[in-house]
Amino acid sequence: MSRIENLPGRIYENLALFLEPSDVIRLASTCKSMYNSLMNNAIWKSKTAYDFGDLFNIYALIATSAGLELAPDLATKFGQEPSDWKQYYAQKNATVDNADDEALMSQAEKEYSEAQRYLKSFQKDGNVAVLSQVATKMMWILDTFPTHAGCYYVLGFILYVLNRLDEALIPLRTGGLVDPEFEPIAELQAEIQRILKGYKGSEDEASLLDQDSLSPALVEVLMEIFENFDKDRDGALKPNELDSFIFATNGSHPPPPFLRQMGQRFGSNARGWLTRDGFMAFYLEQTLDDPSETRNDLAVHGYDPQTLKKRMEE
Repeated sequence: MSRIENLPGRIYENLALFLEPSDVIRLASTCKSMYNSLMNNAIWKSKTAYDFGDLFNIYALIATSAGLELAPDLATKFGQEPSDWKQYYAQKNATVDNADDEALMSQAEKEYSEAQRYLKSFQKDGNVAVLSQVATKMMWILDTFPTHAGCYYVLGFILYVLNRLDEALIPLRTGGLVDPEFEPIAELQAEIQRILKGYKGSEDEASLLDQDSLSPALVEVLMEIFENFDKDRDGALKPNELDSFIFATNGSHPPPPFLRQMGQRFGSNARGWLTRDGFMAFYLEQTLDDPSETRNDLAVHGYDPQTLKKRMEE
């Protein structure tokens, strides 16, 4: 008897990923232990994700984590994982093999080009419904052409603009495996990693965020900065106090309408003055958008931008 049956389970899974399904079944028929290993549901789930993309997980990221409303037929297809992955793999394999590649690919490329135009319109007007439409089209294409790297890129980009950065790396990683030469994927991955590094900090840097909220360390620092400019201790920055803060931070005095808009946008008291909570909301938005800007602000106000500790007075 060959010693292959004594190999660790992880080896079987890796072997199954690279074999044709018929070869996996043929190998499984050689002995009982091989059958039990290779006919394992988890192995066929992994092989499905490897050969056709993990569309169930990507659907969950788009529809649940990002909260986009996708076409109802996608919920039917990907809203719940199959109980029998081997059977699902066989059905999926037959569907992809029987597709009219030339006609469908032409249509897919048309949809992909339109999706890129839609994304440009979103960047202009911020209409989230556009993202739902684009994500739906990308999922439709990947359902038939699971090796379309551009679709994984677009889905990753959608999660990126919605600030779901960790989740965005998942479809981008799949797209990179599908086509390592598709440069936009590597570029977006690098940008996301740069931002995440700014959020979380390196080994020598304190984190600015705790998931989607300001980190306790940053909240403590911002509270101290707020109190320094809230001279009358009323829990809000009146126009002259907010002006002093902005001038100390950026070196310029903003126009009065800007001061009013700060309170209206982020949180104000009955007199329209920026509250402590509004101040925190402003810094949450800024930190999510560009963590380096927040670290720069802290440095201006006498804090170490890496450790978030107050610098010693000279």
